[in-house]
Amino acid sequence: MIFAPQKIHNAHLEQQLVICWRDGQEHRFSYGELRAACRCATCRAEQVRGHLVLRDADLKIKKINNLGQGLQFVFSDGHERGVYPWQYMYELGSRPL
Repeated sequence: MIFAPQKIHNAHLEQQLVICWRDGQEHRFSYGELRAACRCATCRAEQVRGHLVLRDADLKIKKINNLGQGLQFVFSDGHERGVYPWQYMYELGSRPL
């Protein structure tokens, strides 16, 4: 699979997820960025309504589930419904700041 990562590291102290890809790219995601990028039906509906506001500076990733084709995160705010496919993660990390 082209988009499968070589290494995944949950950098707790920096509150970041670090993904090293097979093409040599390294992407760093803040926990808040990952939470805001959730594409589950509930989050998409909240985004459309303009209601999804994330203000938890202490947001943590409590658990990471590797689904084979991507990741599922269990966030400290209780959210755990989103699935982040590898290709989506790669594209998300490749976006300009």
